[in-house]
Amino acid sequence: MAEATGFEPVRACAQPIFEIGALVHSATPPHLLYYNGSMRLKHLFPILGYFFLLGLGVGHRFASPQEIVAKESWELFSTIPPGEATQGSVLGAVSVLQAGECVLPVEGKMILAHVNKTCALPANYVPAGLTKISSIPTTGTEYLRGDTLNYLNQLYGAAKTSGFNLSVVSAYRSYATQAATFNYWVGQSGYAAALMGSARPGHSEHQLGTVVDLGLIGNSDFANFTASPAAGWIAKNASRFGFTVSYQPGKESITGYISEPWHIRYVGTELATKLYQQKLTLEEYLTRE
Repeated sequence: MAEATGFEPVRACAQPIFEIGALVHSATPPHLLYYNGSMRLKHLFPILGYFFLLGLGVGHRFASPQEIVAKESWELFSTIPPGEATQGSVLGAVSVLQAGECVLPVEGKMILAHVNKTCALPANYVPAGLTKISSIPTTGTEYLRGDTLNYLNQLYGAAKTSGFNLSVVSAYRSYATQAATFNYWVGQSGYAAALMGSARPGHSEHQLGTVVDLGLIGNSDFANFTASPAAGWIAKNASRFGFTVSYQPGKESITGYISEPWHIRYVGTELATKLYQQKLTLEEYLTRE
């Protein structure tokens, strides 16, 4: 029989939180880190603090109905999980909007379409002019809008001149591909962790055909890209070619996603430069407009 510590009620409440663990975001499937230690006083105060903040309603508009609390120092993601019906709808790839969500109207080239955790693209939306990427190394067969590809080629050339050999890990994603991708992460890491690193079907910028996930030639691991000088070069120079890093460090509570220095979206050089100079994400800019 396990030794009684006197904290069994707290442990019972806290155990689901520890089991959510930290999402390891890389090209290989992530895993959850499980808490197997005995409960001690040093663990009690963070747990009580968490429930206190949760009781105050701390969160962000993107967190409803899955209120996310991220504590990077703990490498811990916590959530109030969705109801069974909602989870079933997502896992079944059924296009069911949650309260307060919307489907974006298709207007023009959709360059500045406000795709996020609240607003989704129609399931049948396919951008015009999708072109196979053949001028840049890819990890598979990838497509991008032809007009965006021209600017990506320029970025790739400039990066290579600076000593960085980039590749395209992922570009356009159809609604069906988004559903399969999100379902995979849910199966691997759970719904809460998946929400932080993957978009529900229809809510991915990749469906626009103006977004790429970058990697390094010979290594598509996102963690490797993040730790490399290439990530810093992209952060400083992507705007010169009309791209912005959608999910920036320190902006997780605004975008709803963990930092993704590899994820860049074409918005035009003028706006991209403005965003870079003002240290804004596209989400912040579109919300203010």
